Amino acid sequence: MDLSTEFGIAASTAQKALAYLKAEGLVRPEVGLGSFVAKKPDTDGADSCNGSD
Repeated sequence: MDLSTEFGIAASTAQKALAYLKAEGLVRPEVGLGSFVAKKPDTDGADSCNGSD
């Protein structure tokens, strides 16, 4: 089942949504298989506050 059928939306709307998610790095397309949720990027804590000043 595709997104447009499952959610009752136009195919173009589903395509735009997937394009947006891909641009944001949230999904990854696999040729011949479909689109999948992307893994969260590893964070090393470099941009988080560690509490020391």
